Amino acid sequence: MPSSMPVRPVPPAPLEGGRVARNRWRRSQAFLSAGLRIVTEEGIEALTMARLAAELDTAVGAVYRYYASKDELVAAIEANAIDQLHRSHDRSIDPVVAEVLEQVSEAAALVRLVVLGRWFCAAAERFPEEVRLLQLVSARRSSSLTPAAAAGLLPSTMSFVSSIAATIDGAAEAGVVLTGSGLARAILWLTAFGGVFVADDLERYVPEVLGGGRLVRQLNLDLLAGWGASVEAVARIESAVDAVAGSLALVQ
Repeated sequence: MPSSMPVRPVPPAPLEGGRVARNRWRRSQAFLSAGLRIVTEEGIEALTMARLAAELDTAVGAVYRYYASKDELVAAIEANAIDQLHRSHDRSIDPVVAEVLEQVSEAAALVRLVVLGRWFCAAAERFPEEVRLLQLVSARRSSSLTPAAAAGLLPSTMSFVSSIAATIDGAAEAGVVLTGSGLARAILWLTAFGGVFVADDLERYVPEVLGGGRLVRQLNLDLLAGWGASVEAVARIESAVDAVAGSLALVQ
């Protein structure tokens, strides 16, 4: 892994269950972190129980004590990554919105929507593996997971998507964007982001367009305009977010 890879926050260890539970939690986090790295760098096909055991210099049986199958392991990796993004979303959005509202007189619902888009942009740098995995999940034509494993992943995914949809629906209810399905727009937003992040890998071929998060920010602006947001209002909010970003992290 590149030495410049951002250090991501780790979810808190369980408070109950004593040392045994905490040790088990730490071990599971090690499996999930190594598995995430393999999947995002080499693809889901490269992840096997034996490969994961070798990555952590442990016995294959130790992996199976935590995850009964590759399906269960992949679902746990995906759910953990999505939970990480969701926790960051919940920590990050409100402080930035509050600061921006001190600088602009735009509707709070539109400010929240613009800040959400900027959080996505920043999250791609802070949580590159999680965002990459989200793109891989959203790009699947059909699930390779068993129904049981997929059912384990669904709550995390829908909880995260629902949080995004709630912000979009709030903007529609406030009249700052046109009415429409917040859930459909949230899914569209996530999948579109994934495609743009992949496209940024081609920066060296099209440096005047790609790289530096420029295209994903343009995607934000285009989607909001397409949903009926005032281009002028969004531009004012964007400028305020840029000012706030000098002293307050857009993603935590």
